[in-house]
Amino acid sequence: MKKIEISSDALADLNQGFLFYEKQEQGLGDYFTSCLKADIEELRIIGGIHRVVHRQYYRSLSRVFP
Repeated sequence: MKKIEISSDALADLNQGFLFYEKQEQGLGDYFTSCLKADIEELRIIGGIHRVVHRQYYRSLSRVFP
Protein backbone atom coordinates (compact mmCIF):
# COMPACT_ATOMS: atom_id res chain seq x y z
CA MET A 1 0.00 0.00 0.00
CA LYS A 2 1.07 3.54 -0.71
CA LYS A 3 1.83 6.18 1.89
CA ILE A 4 -0.58 9.12 1.66
CA GLU A 5 0.45 12.55 2.88
CA ILE A 6 -2.11 15.31 3.33
CA SER A 7 -0.66 18.78 3.75
CA SER A 8 -1.95 21.20 6.34
CA ASP A 9 -3.26 23.39 3.50
CA ALA A 10 -5.20 20.43 2.10
CA LEU A 11 -6.66 19.66 5.54
CA ALA A 12 -7.77 23.28 5.83
CA ASP A 13 -9.42 22.98 2.40
CA LEU A 14 -11.20 19.80 3.49
CA ASN A 15 -12.49 21.54 6.62
CA GLN A 16 -13.70 24.51 4.57
CA GLY A 17 -15.38 22.11 2.15
CA PHE A 18 -17.15 20.40 5.04
CA LEU A 19 -18.44 23.73 6.34
CA PHE A 20 -19.52 24.85 2.86
CA TYR A 21 -21.52 21.70 2.15
CA GLU A 22 -22.95 21.57 5.66
CA LYS A 23 -24.35 25.09 5.14
CA GLN A 24 -26.02 23.90 1.94
CA GLU A 25 -27.83 21.06 3.68
CA GLN A 26 -27.47 19.47 7.09
CA GLY A 27 -25.60 16.19 6.78
CA LEU A 28 -24.11 17.02 3.38
CA GLY A 29 -20.82 17.96 5.05
CA ASP A 30 -20.62 14.49 6.58
CA TYR A 31 -21.34 12.94 3.17
CA PHE A 32 -18.59 15.13 1.66
CA THR A 33 -16.14 13.96 4.31
CA SER A 34 -16.99 10.27 3.94
CA CYS A 35 -16.73 10.44 0.12
CA LEU A 36 -13.32 12.08 0.27
CA LYS A 37 -12.10 9.63 2.91
CA ALA A 38 -13.11 6.80 0.57
CA ASP A 39 -11.28 8.49 -2.33
CA ILE A 40 -8.16 8.91 -0.19
CA GLU A 41 -8.30 5.30 1.01
CA GLU A 42 -8.57 4.19 -2.62
CA LEU A 43 -5.33 6.04 -3.31
CA ARG A 44 -3.59 3.83 -0.76
CA ILE A 45 -4.55 0.84 -2.89
CA ILE A 46 -4.26 2.08 -6.47
CA GLY A 47 -2.08 5.16 -6.02
CA GLY A 48 0.57 5.62 -8.66
CA ILE A 49 -1.59 4.95 -11.70
CA HIS A 50 -2.80 8.53 -11.89
CA ARG A 51 -1.42 11.44 -13.84
CA VAL A 52 1.81 12.95 -12.49
CA VAL A 53 1.28 16.64 -11.80
CA HIS A 54 4.67 17.54 -10.35
CA ARG A 55 7.75 15.36 -10.01
CA GLN A 56 6.65 12.39 -7.88
CA TYR A 57 3.18 13.78 -7.07
CA TYR A 58 0.10 12.21 -8.59
CA ARG A 59 -3.41 13.60 -8.75
CA SER A 60 -6.79 11.95 -8.50
CA LEU A 61 -10.02 13.93 -8.57
CA SER A 62 -12.96 13.17 -6.35
CA ARG A 63 -15.71 11.25 -8.07
CA VAL A 64 -18.60 12.88 -6.24
CA PHE A 65 -17.49 16.39 -5.27
CA PRO A 66 -15.58 18.89 -7.44
